[in-house]
Amino acid sequence: MSILKQWKGVNGYMIRDPGTFFSEYDETHGAGYPLAFMLLSFLATMLPFAALVMLFNLASPADAAIGIVVALIFGIVAWIFGVIEALVAHVIASLFGGRGASLTLEAYAFPTLIRSGLWWLPVIGWATGFYGWYLQIKGLAAFHDISTGKAVVAAVIAVILYIPAVIIIAAVIAAFVLDLGNPPETQPAMLLLDVLA
Repeated sequence: MSILKQWKGVNGYMIRDPGTFFSEYDETHGAGYPLAFMLLSFLATMLPFAALVMLFNLASPADAAIGIVVALIFGIVAWIFGVIEALVAHVIASLFGGRGASLTLEAYAFPTLIRSGLWWLPVIGWATGFYGWYLQIKGLAAFHDISTGKAVVAAVIAVILYIPAVIIIAAVIAAFVLDLGNPPETQPAMLLLDVLA
């Protein structure tokens, strides 16, 4: 079965009956499957943004193309941050007896569309975001056979530690991006050599 077909089926379960899904899910995958699933979900969450950019730039196809590329880049960046959050949650869950990083990645990947799908709607997006986070916690508890309380602790600590990680990564990237294109400045030692010469 293709990943797109599985993606549609799992997201249908996440919307209709996540409790049954988490209790009956017994497949084993490596880390690649949940990573691909999560990437597909984050790219899907950027479709409304890409559609709006394209709609508002019909007169300028170049701007529309740039907007679509930016939407895809945002999806990839969101995926990277989602993976970081899941890995931090896995470290905490493993302290409580959780096993297998791929299980944590699956717990975080499957509700990604619920958690991030409506990010662009202020109040509704927040509500579905919290509900998606709740589903990720339920997935952690079910897949790792740990209590819901321990899964909550792992998820909360992951969010708390994830935010500084995102800030640090964004600062490093911004430092590189903002430094590009500036002409090199003369260093003080070079100025001293010019004076002596």
